[in-house]
Amino acid sequence: MISTHHISLVGFMGSGKSTVGKALARILQRPLFDTDSLIETRKEKSVAEIFTAEGEAKFREYERQLLLELVNAPQPSVIVCGGGTPCFAGVMDILNAHTATFYLYTPVDILYARLKNEAAQRPLLQGKEDLQKFIETLLAQRELFYKQAKFIINTAGKTAKEIAEEAATASA
Repeated sequence: MISTHHISLVGFMGSGKSTVGKALARILQRPLFDTDSLIETRKEKSVAEIFTAEGEAKFREYERQLLLELVNAPQPSVIVCGGGTPCFAGVMDILNAHTATFYLYTPVDILYARLKNEAAQRPLLQGKEDLQKFIETLLAQRELFYKQAKFIINTAGKTAKEIAEEAATASA
């Protein structure tokens, strides 16, 4: 039964994974693990600083190692993955094997509205002239991985609490 397993949230940056993850962890009374936050804490650097100093490949290696640790923990948890996490090194296969995976599908126009003022804090968005086109293109590439999730939730027009309740019900 899925409810005894970990739950992982995947989706594009700005899709609400962190906010939904907090609400879902509260509903299910489980610990919450946000991969980006955990890596920042362990490495004592921001994701942007890791990308700059060590490169994306090293950051993806940190993500994969952390996920292997999290999915093998005995206590069921909610795992919030970074936007690119499921797209590298067989991570989506790992998540699907050990967790109930949820893709938080969010339309491009909503992502753009949420991300246009955050580009400075997001390494992959920095310096993009046509941000909406970049989001559209990157999302199209990443969706090949996101759509492998066991469950897909369309987030448009829903609150974080509503999305979390939908995930909690589906994973029961």
